[in-house]
Amino acid sequence: MPDTQVHPESATPVRRGARAVPVPASGMAAAWSAAAVTVPHAVGLGLLAFAPLAADHSLAALALWSAALPGLLLTLAAPRAGVVYAPTTVVALLFAAVLATVHGAAPGLGLNARQVLAVTGTTVALAFVFQWLLGVLRLASVARFLPISVTHGFAAGVGLSMVLGQVRNGFGSGALGDERTAWHALAALGVAALAWWLRGRWPRMPGLLTAVAVVSVAVAVAGIWGAGLGDVFVAAVQPSAFAGPLWPDWGGVPWMAVAERHGQALVLLALLMALVNSLEVLVFHQELELDHGLRVDANAALRRESLLGALCALVGMIPASTSASRSRIVLAQAGPSLQAMRWHAAIMLGVALTGAWWLHWVPMACLAGGLVLAGLLQVPGLMWSSQYARQARFTWVQSWLVALVFAVFGGVVALVAGLVVATFVLLHDSATTVLRHVRMDGELRSRRLRRAASDGWIAPRMNQVAVFELQGVMSFGVAAHLAEQVRLLLQPRHRWAVLDASRVPAWDSTALAQLRALVRDLQQQGIAVAVASLDGIAAAQVGSAVRSFADLDRALEWAEAAILAQRPQHLRVRHSDSDPLGEIGEGLQAQARQALEAVLRPQLVPGHSIVFAAGDTDRDLLIVQSGHITLVTHWPAASGLRLATVGPGMAFGEMAFLSGAPRTACAGTEHGKARLVRLARADFDAWAQQHPQAALTVMNNLAQIGTRRLAATTRQLRAVLE
Repeated sequence: MPDTQVHPESATPVRRGARAVPVPASGMAAAWSAAAVTVPHAVGLGLLAFAPLAADHSLAALALWSAALPGLLLTLAAPRAGVVYAPTTVVALLFAAVLATVHGAAPGLGLNARQVLAVTGTTVALAFVFQWLLGVLRLASVARFLPISVTHGFAAGVGLSMVLGQVRNGFGSGALGDERTAWHALAALGVAALAWWLRGRWPRMPGLLTAVAVVSVAVAVAGIWGAGLGDVFVAAVQPSAFAGPLWPDWGGVPWMAVAERHGQALVLLALLMALVNSLEVLVFHQELELDHGLRVDANAALRRESLLGALCALVGMIPASTSASRSRIVLAQAGPSLQAMRWHAAIMLGVALTGAWWLHWVPMACLAGGLVLAGLLQVPGLMWSSQYARQARFTWVQSWLVALVFAVFGGVVALVAGLVVATFVLLHDSATTVLRHVRMDGELRSRRLRRAASDGWIAPRMNQVAVFELQGVMSFGVAAHLAEQVRLLLQPRHRWAVLDASRVPAWDSTALAQLRALVRDLQQQGIAVAVASLDGIAAAQVGSAVRSFADLDRALEWAEAAILAQRPQHLRVRHSDSDPLGEIGEGLQAQARQALEAVLRPQLVPGHSIVFAAGDTDRDLLIVQSGHITLVTHWPAASGLRLATVGPGMAFGEMAFLSGAPRTACAGTEHGKARLVRLARADFDAWAQQHPQAALTVMNNLAQIGTRRLAATTRQLRAVLE
């Protein structure tokens, strides 16, 4: 069976022999297809928007000039590959609401038709000033937080609204209950089916325009038998002479009276238009980037469209904006072609100039069929896919939810629904990934080094310590999910739990309340809880109810110390001042031990003092007698990464002692004072000549110390990389 290749833009294969060769539609053909949607869209919305002015001017002229000139101006001034400029549903409907409000107040204000258009244009221009401000304030950055389900839902919602609008209007008959609805539905569906077939059979042909023309001719021929235009089918417009645009009259408008009586309502409509239209533009630009790889500064696009939109409104036309529906038609047939966008603007100008001569011969049902097909094509293909519905059920349901809300209640309610869905998606995704790593079996250890006996007690009991590594912003819903997951994951053997918050940039107050409740509940179950890397503000808010440590390393040290505290008294190793050699002196004979102790030099280190720094060239081996010494990458200790902490009886500085290399870390007292003894390498070498067998024992002890520390480092590195 021959294979089939699908063009990524047209998605329509054309077979040649045994192989399919994709043939995208030309820019002109794609422009005709988009224009075939713009004409019925412009006529329908224009008739609605300018209906109050029907007695004073040709509605067809008002609608078509608004569809042609603003789009042409934007195309010339701000051409964009992949973007068709035309009046959108949101802008047209809100333009109609403003015009209806002003026309209703006209008798009381003494306004004529051209003055009504002037006040309407001023209000709509104000809306685009608001939109310009949104671009200046960089609202586009907010669009990055919209999930793909919301962008798909908006696209589908626009398409379904177009379809439902035709159904409610009886496919051009005027009402769904009209007796002519069945005939109109037949013609409309005939246009949609024929255009779909032509689109698949001849991708270069403007199938929608051809289908409208063929069905219109069929209706005209049927009129010979009394079932055609004027008898059963409603014409798109009534016959009229050619008319130019209706220019507003700015003189004599009582602006103060308009502002006092209706200013608040008009400003609210302007603000609503700015918000909803801006969101539609941003959603489509996000789609351009995600689906077509067309990157653009959406804030700059908002500003450019706003300035030209305000100019068009001031001259009494419905401003053009980014038309997602027509842009998708062109993108699907010709890709991101500037040629198609220019052809669309030119075609619409030609339609406006000639529409008065032929538009009244086109049945409204044929234009309705074009809108039905365009609406169905608006719905992203993934939303029709049963496989996608199974694989991404959550996203698929969200998309259809936003789409249905848009179709039934309109774009404003869909905006709220989309933001709600986006919020819940963000919370859901944050909650599902809040636990970056969970370590239940003691895989992590602190950098606190201990002698072999103590380490041997801790190691098999570290499975009593559970470590939860958190990530993301900790909001109310995320924290509740976290608390629930921690309770479910903890097992009866666990006695300590550590929450690592180093990857949590912020906590809200409700999340901190959830944290306090979790700590309280676990303590009642006999599980001690510590939080590592809690930021200062959050730590101050939770107070002493939550045990907090500067980092995970210190929290793990706390858990290890608690495990050591459980040892029976007879197993606890105590370092005595009578054993200054500590772990390096294990196994030495008394005579050799005494001789080595005689060359040790004591040193008292005050609190928060440094013993040696990275780069020092001394080769002394140091042994802790009391207190603790911390080895860090930089000094002071708070500014560097802790490498290890050693306590009484433990040696440090062995690498320089053995190799003679400069010091690779800093060492000092992080808290209280410490007492040390120093063993110089020269003194050790002299002692080793007199006691060679004992020297081998010391070197063996140092090798074992190094092996244990290397094993600890390897374990920590493995835990970090997993």
